[in-house]
Amino acid sequence: MKRVTMSDINAYLDGALDDTEREAFEEAVETDAEAKALLSLHRQHVQELHRLYDPILDEPVPQRMLDLLRGRGKS
Repeated sequence: MKRVTMSDINAYLDGALDDTEREAFEEAVETDAEAKALLSLHRQHVQELHRLYDPILDEPVPQRMLDLLRGRGKS
C-alpha cells in the first residue's frame, strides 16, 4: 500500500472511503506506527471539535440573519 497521507486520514475520519479503500487504509495504518499515531491525534481533534461546536447546530438561526438571507435586510 502507498504511504498514508493526510487526505487518506481525513477521508477515513469523514467516512468517505468505500469498503475496499477503508480496509486498505486500516491495514496500512496497522503496519505504520507514524500513521497510526497521526490517525489517533486527528481522531481526537475531530472529537474535540464536535464537542465544542456541535451544540451550536442546535441554536436557532437569528432572525436578522434569516432576513438577510431572504433579501429583506437593510442595505
